[in-house]
Amino acid sequence: MGVEIGVLTAEPELTRRRYPGIKCFDVSRGRLGAIISGIKWSDIVIVGGGELVQDVSSLFYSPYNLLPLFLAFLFRRKSFAWAIGIGQGSELAPLTPLLTKAALKACDGITVRDRGSFNVLHKLGFREPEMILAADCALTLSEVNHTYRKTNILGAAPRDVSNRSRKLLPLELRKKLGLHKEVDPLPAADAWADILDTHVDKHGSEIILFPFHTGSLSNDDHEFCDLVRSRMNHASRVMLADPSKPDEFVNLISRCRVLITTPLHGAIISVATGTVPVAISYASKCTRFMEQAELEEYIPSGEAGIPGKTTIATVERAWVNSESIRERMIPLREKLVQRAKRTAEHFIRTFNI
Repeated sequence: MGVEIGVLTAEPELTRRRYPGIKCFDVSRGRLGAIISGIKWSDIVIVGGGELVQDVSSLFYSPYNLLPLFLAFLFRRKSFAWAIGIGQGSELAPLTPLLTKAALKACDGITVRDRGSFNVLHKLGFREPEMILAADCALTLSEVNHTYRKTNILGAAPRDVSNRSRKLLPLELRKKLGLHKEVDPLPAADAWADILDTHVDKHGSEIILFPFHTGSLSNDDHEFCDLVRSRMNHASRVMLADPSKPDEFVNLISRCRVLITTPLHGAIISVATGTVPVAISYASKCTRFMEQAELEEYIPSGEAGIPGKTTIATVERAWVNSESIRERMIPLREKLVQRAKRTAEHFIRTFNI
């Protein structure tokens, strides 16, 4: 689009090496200061991604994510909400819808990534053409040249979601203040290990573990993946993907026949690369996407984020029927990719770029 991009980052040197030409605002010296500096530098402030609004991780989560929009209004900058997701029902605190409405009212344009998010904002008074129903932008990874050659590899993206406990303060701050009480991760890790060992025993598969999120803002997926591997009988058949190498990470997902995933983007990138997802859902966003992709039958029942009793049977069904499922996914994927492109189109149109 010919625009200069600035980002918030905790590792500015690494960010500059990976993305030459990016303007970095270092949050390690204080997030609020970095946000204000970034907004003052900007012509257009973008908020986006994931669950922009939800109150399960922390009651400060939504206000923090919406803060750039209020500051953009204060400093008279234009703003845009990019393919956002909105929590549903009990995932939102009573006052959060009003806070969301106030923040997004200042936006020049809004795109949402699913019908549920669209419906929440529609009830708050937002309408087309300012608000557009799109889809997650990661779906456009389908246009990258993936081999789609499916091997005897089972992917797994475990996540410890025990931090989603509706605490007032975010996990990182609770840890710094000594207020966080760790939940024993072994039962969840053992449940994952059992699923993977059972599959290896039956199919002799190789296993790739995918840690999507690393860092201090939430439980670290890499640590949990290491724990899962250590609890397996077939640990020697397991490799860990490296999220610091995004192209390689996505290509490894494309090689998997099936990916069992707790992170939402495990399911999204699976669909984009022709891999069959089995979603160990922990939030409505996961369920909403699987329904969007017409794959809701591959959401086994169980505790949030932990494989349950029906998971082995669901994975087996996805494995055996993977070829027909992939064929069925093709037209749906094309439809979703076209919807995903609406965000960039709406952005270009809104700001006449």
